[in-house]
This record gives sequence, structure tokens and C-alpha cells, in this order.
Amino acid sequence: MLSDFVDDIALIDDSWNSMQQTTSTLTNEANKAGLYINADKCKLMTTSVWNDRLDEEAAGSEIEKVDDFCYLGSYISSNGSCEKDVKVRIGKAAAVFGTRKPCCRRETARCRCKF
Repeated sequence: MLSDFVDDIALIDDSWNSMQQTTSTLTNEANKAGLYINADKCKLMTTSVWNDRLDEEAAGSEIEKVDDFCYLGSYISSNGSCEKDVKVRIGKAAAVFGTRKPCCRRETARCRCKF
């Protein structure tokens, strides 16, 4: 399966052999269009189902294996947990809310902030 957004692409497969074939096909087709895969920016995340091999190559370089990564603003974890994503979103919301507090603490002004 291929999911893409601007210059981000996620390849999803159920076995090492199939993923290697998909990666090779993507590399060949990209090269035909004058595009090249930057292996340093590639990441590999596997679940417990995919235990046959853990190495994967793109553009002749081994891809870094990670337990989670951020894709389109959301954190995806290999164990299916959304804990990191929730913590990051709460942190971002708290930071924005913290910038709005001073306008609501003034005694002379009404709080007209949108939350």
C-alpha cells in the first residue's frame, strides 16, 4: 500500500520480501522521473507480526529502524499505542492555552479570548 502527501511517502507491507520489492520498484520509478530516494531521511518501523528480517535498503543504504515516528503531525508507534501522540497534543494545547491566560486574569478586562 502506498500513502503519500507532498514529499512524504509511507510504504506499508506484510513481509520483508514484499517490502524490499516495493522499495526497489519505487526507487526505479522515481529514478525514471529524475527523483532520488534519500536513505538518510527514510525510517523503518515494524510490528511484532513482521519478524522475518529487520534490515531494509533504499538507494543502496540501510534504512534506520525506529519504534515510532511522526507522520503528518501524528506519532505512530510500532506497538499501536497512541500515548506519545496524546502527550504531544496535550503539550501543544497547554502551550497555546498558557499564552492566553494573562488576558483572562486582568480584573479590568473581560475574557474575550477564543479557546
